[in-house]
Amino acid sequence: LGLAGVSCAAAQSVVQPSETTMVRQQLVKYGERTTFLGTMGRIYKAEGARGLYRGIEAALLREMSYSTLRFGLYEPLRDAMNDTPAANVGLLGEQWAPVVRIAKRAFAGCAAGGIASAIASPTDLLKVRAQSDTALPVPGLMTYVRRIAGQPGGPIMPFYEGVSATISRAVVLGATKMVTYNEVKDALKRNPDHPDPSKRPAEWQLYVPGSYGWRDGDWRAMGHEAAPHEAEKLTLVFLTSVAAGLAITITTSPITNARTHIMAHPGRFSGFPSALIHVGREYGFRGYFRGFAAQWARFGPYALVQFICWEKLRSVAGLPGI
Repeated sequence: LGLAGVSCAAAQSVVQPSETTMVRQQLVKYGERTTFLGTMGRIYKAEGARGLYRGIEAALLREMSYSTLRFGLYEPLRDAMNDTPAANVGLLGEQWAPVVRIAKRAFAGCAAGGIASAIASPTDLLKVRAQSDTALPVPGLMTYVRRIAGQPGGPIMPFYEGVSATISRAVVLGATKMVTYNEVKDALKRNPDHPDPSKRPAEWQLYVPGSYGWRDGDWRAMGHEAAPHEAEKLTLVFLTSVAAGLAITITTSPITNARTHIMAHPGRFSGFPSALIHVGREYGFRGYFRGFAAQWARFGPYALVQFICWEKLRSVAGLPGI
């Protein structure tokens, strides 16, 4: 749990400007043209570097609670379901073993994300409120704590505004990110000479150079004769992180847009569905993917820094790779 939290906090420190830009883009009025770099430049010009790092205190609190639980619980939940080749084959047969494997990993990701977001939703709200604010000088974290606590229903319940959207997003994100990371990484590590058919590359991979044969900490189990160099291990993490980052940007963008509107406009929406409908009516289908470049600029580097740090910390602590 601790290693996951530290790696996520490091990643968030890198991508905070991209996330602040994303929130601002998602809140731009319909018809106004906006780009990722243009929005980031306007924030920097008007508010300085501190403006790009609005909400960093809440963001780090979120990473040390939400992300610690989301990623720290995933592996124990996955292993509790006995996610091994033999067990997956034994459940529904060899033909359905890949589906069983993905289903187990998806369930572990969904459960870990849902539990973590339900607990840490207040930190998400604080972060979005700070990022959507344009007041100068930049207010501190306690300013938003007092404002939210003073809303109707306070001092506790207002902190859970948008919790349904937060949980929905976390469930989708948790399943997408960890399943994509595990599946892509496993596919890249397949060895054509392995005696176990489940650890050999798919037929299409044999026609794509570089899509199999990568070595990691489990190189012996994958049938490789030599240990990997550090550069190969880092490149493997880079490739899997890029794939995971793109996948979660695509799957979570509609929910992220709805969540931003809920949290930036207190009391305006009756719940997650009404915010989702509002985004569609106000901005059209493309509105669900507003700020896509900013989201990718956040998720891609986040996944890269997080997984590199996490894998390295696990190696130092004597734990196997993810």
